[in-house]
Amino acid sequence: MEITYFNLGPQRRLHEIIFAGSHDAAITSGKSNAQTQNLNIYEQAKVGVRLFDLRILAQGDEQGASLVAYHGSAKKAKARKMHSDHTNKTHNIEVSSGMNLGTTGLKLSNMLKSAKRFVTEPVTKNEFLILKFDKCSNWKLIAETCVAILDDKIFKKTNDIEFSKLTLQDLAGKVVCVFNDKALAETPDLTLGPQHGILGFRSLKSKSGPNKAYKPAYQGMQYFGKGGTPISHIWKTKRGKRQENFDKQKKLMLQMANSDDLQSPNVLGMMYWTATGLTHSIKLRDEVLWNRTGVHKLGELWRCGLEASIGHQMELERIKCLEWGGKMRMKAFFPNIVMIDFASYDKCKTIYGLNKLKDDMLARAYDQYVGDVQPAPSSQKQQARPALV
Repeated sequence: MEITYFNLGPQRRLHEIIFAGSHDAAITSGKSNAQTQNLNIYEQAKVGVRLFDLRILAQGDEQGASLVAYHGSAKKAKARKMHSDHTNKTHNIEVSSGMNLGTTGLKLSNMLKSAKRFVTEPVTKNEFLILKFDKCSNWKLIAETCVAILDDKIFKKTNDIEFSKLTLQDLAGKVVCVFNDKALAETPDLTLGPQHGILGFRSLKSKSGPNKAYKPAYQGMQYFGKGGTPISHIWKTKRGKRQENFDKQKKLMLQMANSDDLQSPNVLGMMYWTATGLTHSIKLRDEVLWNRTGVHKLGELWRCGLEASIGHQMELERIKCLEWGGKMRMKAFFPNIVMIDFASYDKCKTIYGLNKLKDDMLARAYDQYVGDVQPAPSSQKQQARPALV
């Protein structure tokens, strides 16, 4: 059975839904301490993944090269001039001969064709996909390849609507390409922008000090979250790595949930249910994340972010709210994107199920808030709290 997000409602906004993201989405082979997925992009989309984390480099030699996904550390790149059949242009690019540590994965051209196929097929023609490009090289060539291959299926942003407020109808049948904002700024010869299908993304998580503020005028994706646990903790057991990730992700989600930034409900929360490490099998660690206890802890972690945000909103004199299906709900920050390794239907179905839980929790929160702010009888001098917005 297909997982179709469009069925949640065509007018549902991106910040209102929860969906699965694929961590290191294109690393479908390699050693057990490097491989993170076993399905290609099309297959992952079919089981319910909607965001794909991609790191791309050019690998080859003076005879030719391909843009491929990678996970790890590549050998020093050399400058080459090569012709692309996809863009029909000659490009000056940086080409690496291989990897020092880790592995390479799927070709970018095949990934883009898979994404285009998914949003074109009759059953999934109303679905969307987000390709998130980070820690790449040859940004200009990657962007031009995306535009060339995706063609009319690439999402072009031609209005001022905030990214997180785009509806499922706005995104239907499109592949959204978002690029590291700093990398785009450092590629001066790149002439492609949102109107062509090349959007930026900003992580609001600061390395140190206060977190970055949400910018309503920013024409790209703004999210809060960060994955990874110390790879040097090789002594940790599989359960120990699960708890380490749980503790880190909980701390992060609570940071944004308790933020005084009134724009925080518009931020896309990104929660990682992954367990990184320098040694041992990623798949074996992942199995512990998804056993019965692991699934319970995933739900507990996800709920703690929303519960904290609801609690923080309850303390405010005015809240934001949304109406859907004849029911009013509080608007709050929560983890929208759950990043996973070894994507499967069962995992994505578990994540998809959080949408109903979220709706129920926000509806109850709204009802409780309204009950708390009902005007006092005129005979009493108590002042009512300000109205909802």
